[in-house]
Amino acid sequence: MWPFFWLHPKLSPHVGAVPHPVPGWTWIHGASLGEHRVVAALQTAIDQVWPTSASPRTNVIGAFPAPADLPFCIGPWLDRARPGRLVLVESELWPGWLVACRRRGIPVAVVQARPSRGWTRWARLGPIWRFLMDGVVVIPQSETGDLKLAAPTRPVKNPLPPGAFIAASTREGDEARLLAAWKRLPPPRPQLVLGVRHAGRVDEVVQLGQGWSVGLRSRNARDVDVLVVDTQGELAGLLVGARAAFIGGTFDGDLGGHSPAEAFAVGLPVVRGPHSHANPAAWHAGRSIESDGSIDDLVRSIQEALALGPSENAQTDSVERVLARLPSLNPPPERSLRPWLWPAVPLVHAIGRLRPAWWARARRVSVPVVSVGGLTAGGTAKTPLAGLVAKRLEGAWVVARGHRRGSGPRVRVGWPDRPPAHDLGDELEMLRRRGVPVVSAPNRVVGAATAIENGAKVIVLDDGFQHRRLARGLDIVCIDARWPTGGGPIPVGTGRETVRALERADAVIQVHAAAGNAGLSACYVATGWLIRGRIEPLDVVDGDVDVAVGIARPASFICQLLGLGLRVRSLVQVPNHGALPPLPPGCVVTEKDAARLLPDADVRVLLVELQVDGDLDAVLGGLAQ
Repeated sequence: MWPFFWLHPKLSPHVGAVPHPVPGWTWIHGASLGEHRVVAALQTAIDQVWPTSASPRTNVIGAFPAPADLPFCIGPWLDRARPGRLVLVESELWPGWLVACRRRGIPVAVVQARPSRGWTRWARLGPIWRFLMDGVVVIPQSETGDLKLAAPTRPVKNPLPPGAFIAASTREGDEARLLAAWKRLPPPRPQLVLGVRHAGRVDEVVQLGQGWSVGLRSRNARDVDVLVVDTQGELAGLLVGARAAFIGGTFDGDLGGHSPAEAFAVGLPVVRGPHSHANPAAWHAGRSIESDGSIDDLVRSIQEALALGPSENAQTDSVERVLARLPSLNPPPERSLRPWLWPAVPLVHAIGRLRPAWWARARRVSVPVVSVGGLTAGGTAKTPLAGLVAKRLEGAWVVARGHRRGSGPRVRVGWPDRPPAHDLGDELEMLRRRGVPVVSAPNRVVGAATAIENGAKVIVLDDGFQHRRLARGLDIVCIDARWPTGGGPIPVGTGRETVRALERADAVIQVHAAAGNAGLSACYVATGWLIRGRIEPLDVVDGDVDVAVGIARPASFICQLLGLGLRVRSLVQVPNHGALPPLPPGCVVTEKDAARLLPDADVRVLLVELQVDGDLDAVLGGLAQ
């Protein structure tokens, strides 16, 4: 099973390094495009939503791959993501997810529940079904109305000519009936638009239209008799400006028809067949005209719908009804990320204590030294805080090892006003581009001496809490409140030291702490975009974006983009400090990743500032005492 998932190109994104949110977000899962209309409706009212999809056939823009329902995939994913709750759409019920969430105390709800074929199959399991659904909050569509009515309609490029008749979500047999009826309409006929439910049938539908001018939406065909929609995610936008609609699957007694919510949402009258039992609540929200399936009656129904035309958009309070019944957020506490590696912890940390830094006498230098560090490796805002401290102290230089800086001299100086002669490492290059003078040196005692030779009046050690060879006058420790222990000590997680080590610290700053936190706290605040050397406001970038990220906590950056209202169209993740592959034009990256690119690279760099709450200047004032 595992090799199959790893090797299959459409299934491999759901195993391994599956993207995840920061802890506490609402995880909402829908299978494909239709279910993600429900997700879009809920996103208008719920902050911090992580949407996922598991459809191997359809790429849902704005949705991330869902973790596979396998024991060694969903458990570790939940321990990293720690969602506050899981919301499943319709019959997307995954046994492993339900059990894993129950074990961790994560509330689960099912919205838009209705008597579909998938739901009926699950219910046949009897006791197993009741065990899986124990504690799950089921919110039926019949009690709240169709959430798709509340989904926002995204405008499309190149809208259709006004007055079209759109057949949405057509199934096998629907198109033949519609074409036969459409041919019998008296001229001038409206353009017939066929929104095929499954993309694999597009060629078949085009063949059905032989004898008429048929065009494909992907080719931007306009002046044709029949337009076949072979693009994804556009149907709701295309309905805007149409005259009337038909909903597919309503001639199929087993299927029971698809939802008319998208057509009703823009006020269109809808033609349907005699079967609408799969979405009973949805059909009460607008005007529908039933056809018995004969061509004569279908012609009559289409003419009646076209004569009616659009009216006011349907209104619904379905989102408010669902929100009133959703369980409260309850993110689980931090757990060990790789518990099977606990036996290796004593050996790994014993080897770490063999380094000379642990017993060598600390060297003193002629200027004050501030250390900015953390208890865990990576992702605690150490480097941004080191840059902030350096800017607040006159004559300060930042000294660090320079991770993955490539070949060259052991000691490298980075001046803000000139390109460096050698690679400094991405973190120090980021600070240099921000106007902070830096020194990259594996031996930070030598690095500090080099900085002093070049005029440094204060040394700021980036990631220096565990570095004992250089004496410091002030130790500041950053702790990310979302991952305080890093999921356990290395190699179980990313923890370098335990909480007891804070006894050596002069100040502790909690990053992303809960409101009302006592003491110093900090958070990232987006301030703008850096595009080809120019700083632009935040609203310059909107809509769908391609994203590439290679930092210790990619979830933090991705969730920040979602908080700005952006939708992730494609995502590339590489290891921390890893090399980025060729990127699409205008790709969104972090400042740290941009530091490995040329300053004029065709990327959009999100600029963020670390905002500190509390009297940091008072802490820094103790340096002179």
